[in-house]
Amino acid sequence: MNGQDGGQGRTTTDGATGREAPVPFETEIQVRWSDEDRYGHVNNARLLTLTEEARVRATRAWSGVTPGRDVHRVVRAMEVQYEAPVVYGPELTAKVWITRIGTSSYTLRHELWQDGRRCVLCDAVFVHVDPETGRSVALAEDERVTLERVLIPAEADAT
Repeated sequence: MNGQDGGQGRTTTDGATGREAPVPFETEIQVRWSDEDRYGHVNNARLLTLTEEARVRATRAWSGVTPGRDVHRVVRAMEVQYEAPVVYGPELTAKVWITRIGTSSYTLRHELWQDGRRCVLCDAVFVHVDPETGRSVALAEDERVTLERVLIPAEADAT
């Protein structure tokens, strides 16, 4: 699946409830030979850049998530689990979705998969802030609606 259509408002039917459920955004990320370190795997800092690339593609596909000029979206916290090495060569699949929506913040979950196994799990909390005051501001209603379309609560675990 490519980043052009991977997860933009897509849903699937939940087998347990019969309701429509969101599907994570999914895109292929190109690992470059130069991403590897001297240990023969992709450097941990570079893996965060790859999750960022996936996140940018996802927010573009979801449209409406990226705030306008009056509001900035900043990273408040990040938690990363490196579960398996990522190497140059095999296809790398990134999955991104929203796991929590608050008043002025939300959490994005990122997963990087290679050869059928999850290699990286990253949760990032974003806060909307006023660029002049640096204080958090409530999500606009249209942003909230867009985020809710792709919300898969953490306890539901999309993988």
